[in-house]
Amino acid sequence: MKKNILLLVLFTFIFGIFYGLLKIDKDERINELLQEESKYLEISYRQGLDRFHVIGENIYISLQNDQNFIDILANVDKKGLDKTHEALYKHIKDEFNRLEQLGVMGLQVVLPNNVSVLRMHKVDKYGDDLTPVRYSLEYTNKLKTHLHGFEEGRTSHAFRELYPLFKEGKHIGVMEVLFSSTRLQDYTMRASDIHTHFLVDKNVFKTNEWKANSREPYRQSIEHQDYLFSLNDHMRHARLDKSNKTLITPLRDEIDKGIAKQEAFEVYKKLDGTVKIVTFLPVKRIKNDKVVAYLVSYTSSDKMYSLLYRYNISLLFLFIFILILYAISMKISQTNDTMKLELQYDGLTNVYNRKYFMTFAAKEFAYLNSENSDFTIVMVDVDFFKHVNDDYGHQYGDEVLVGLAKILKDSVRTLDKVARYGGEEFIMLLLTNEERAFTIVEKMREIIQTTEFGKKQLKVTASFGIAQYKNDSSLEHIIKRADSALYKAKEEGRNQTQIL
Repeated sequence: MKKNILLLVLFTFIFGIFYGLLKIDKDERINELLQEESKYLEISYRQGLDRFHVIGENIYISLQNDQNFIDILANVDKKGLDKTHEALYKHIKDEFNRLEQLGVMGLQVVLPNNVSVLRMHKVDKYGDDLTPVRYSLEYTNKLKTHLHGFEEGRTSHAFRELYPLFKEGKHIGVMEVLFSSTRLQDYTMRASDIHTHFLVDKNVFKTNEWKANSREPYRQSIEHQDYLFSLNDHMRHARLDKSNKTLITPLRDEIDKGIAKQEAFEVYKKLDGTVKIVTFLPVKRIKNDKVVAYLVSYTSSDKMYSLLYRYNISLLFLFIFILILYAISMKISQTNDTMKLELQYDGLTNVYNRKYFMTFAAKEFAYLNSENSDFTIVMVDVDFFKHVNDDYGHQYGDEVLVGLAKILKDSVRTLDKVARYGGEEFIMLLLTNEERAFTIVEKMREIIQTTEFGKKQLKVTASFGIAQYKNDSSLEHIIKRADSALYKAKEEGRNQTQIL
């Protein structure tokens, strides 16, 4: 009897451990599948935005180089607003008709004082001061730099590309290209066969001007009480209307919590012999990075359904075997992950080490030769680092390296790579061209020179050398050019960026 009780206790204990471990494994796999859906949606979203940027930049280059266009805009004070409006409209009318076929929703030209001189998407409306409602225009006019992102206007929301216009170096206004959320959804559907709909915060629609002038009808979304969706969205994209109520209602609390966090999230539910996954990708407005919209996808996942089915079967029939196998696998996996981290990362700075970087960069270089993608190497070196070690000690020198490595890592995208090359020298692989790399690097350099490192709050500077792939025979050759550029930066005074 006592033995039976002990066996029962042991069996219960083992089952409890097995159940717990198996549930952890299930949750991790579910999270992976959910993250996969989120990744697919985000990639499609970014591709759509990239397409908007390319179109917007091409329009900007064309208009900026159109001397007649620039002359008309620059002479607004002489000709008056009405004549300038009419002349600009006649000049680009035919071109705008072509741009609409490329997905352009609208094109606007704004004076330096934020007064609209031309709306190609609403020709009769001009002369209004947009300062109170359009942060992006005021920002672009003030800083005279390119800006892009999502922003609501007086009558519509849109993804916007804004560029300052100049004549002979003098700022004469801003060109704005608008793209609709519906066009973005078209891109996601064509690129990844992902059907989406676009939710916009109700606060966007509170103004009387919007209510009076908006051309898009909206209705309450089923996902959240604070969000609406466009009826154009409803007409053009599959919404699973028959199952949405059954699907969304049980997930209401999870959706509310996810939206409250203002981050990307995914929810799922087993329904009709499969699993439905709903992915929410936040869209932030240009001003203050506040989430004002969501791109939402609905997908069916046979993988998720199969995962849940296998979990239940395994829990019922194979718990002891799976328990042992899972425990061993977890131990091996943890050991392998630790070893992998030690092989990949620099122990001090927590960026990649030189060996891993070279291996990764070599693979990217091989891929580059077949795909002709952008590929830029950046060499970084702390200026007068020997003085830091000599004057303050190696421990403080290490603090400087750790802080600098964090700045470098935080300043690039996840697809770019940062590594410690040796000593106080770092190397970066940026999958972009040298012009964009220069912009990124200059921001790094400015951050570094204003940062106080370590407990002693010492300020240091760094020099940068940039080299873009230009039919180089090897990765080593690009690195050598970047190193030469770095050497040039140091020769010419340090705390600067050079390109070779």
